[in-house]
Amino acid sequence: MMRASQDSGRFFQWMDSSQMQMFRVIFAVSLVLCTFTLKGCGSATTSDSQQPASSENKPPAPTAVASEETSEPTEKATAETPEPVDPQAEVKAVFEKLLSIRTEPDPDEWIQADKKLIAFGKTAVPTLKDAMSHTDSGARELASMYLASLGPEAKEAAPVLEKALQDESPFTQVNAASTLTHFPEYRDKAIPVLISLTEHPDPNTRLTAIYALGNLESQSPEQLNAIKAAINDSDPDVQLAAIKVIGQMGEPAKTTLTELQSLIDNTDTSEDLREAALSSKSQIEQSQKK
Repeated sequence: MMRASQDSGRFFQWMDSSQMQMFRVIFAVSLVLCTFTLKGCGSATTSDSQQPASSENKPPAPTAVASEETSEPTEKATAETPEPVDPQAEVKAVFEKLLSIRTEPDPDEWIQADKKLIAFGKTAVPTLKDAMSHTDSGARELASMYLASLGPEAKEAAPVLEKALQDESPFTQVNAASTLTHFPEYRDKAIPVLISLTEHPDPNTRLTAIYALGNLESQSPEQLNAIKAAINDSDPDVQLAAIKVIGQMGEPAKTTLTELQSLIDNTDTSEDLREAALSSKSQIEQSQKK
């Protein structure tokens, strides 16, 4: 249903505006680090009761021995049986940890907690779904970010993500819309939001919207025009994203060949942008020959 998505960091430009750029990188790196496995552990130990010898060398009453030898290990085993682990309690604890350090985060502390939450995978959806109704916009932004990382596995949260398309935070909006493009029944509502966000003042929001639109299997003229306009965006990262997405579209993006050639010929174009434009131009031209 969806093309292979750009590096999952495309969904994770989050934090206060002064810290957003740093943690976009931290988060993108964290997505490919080692996994965390949660295990419950416990043990039950038993020991045989040893009866002292009688001064008269008489054995103790059999019934008393049986009672002491069988009851004590049973009581110990019962007392040491571990409590069942509540996955949602664990998820909530990690989520609240990330939420509490978001304004003044320590990179190592953030990455450690981030890896733990990612490792829960689909198990985290109920907690993240509930957080989408939080009164704190920061909690909604954080939850939308991790739901976006789950992609199709976030289906259970689709109804609350649909409501989030009207959220006051553009970050929450773009993550919600990006996630909903995975589900055909929500796609028609998500795409117009993404198109509008390609013109948002925040470059990270524009970047995420462009990648989300570009990863759809087919593009309408409105989608193509939104991405095409971003080829000349004021932010080089947004420009680069648009150029790469254009190349992935292939033949349908042939109307952008003039813009790509202009970038290639412009002496002020950076080397990274020129190489990307050359690559995308070649992809489009090759697709036309098929």
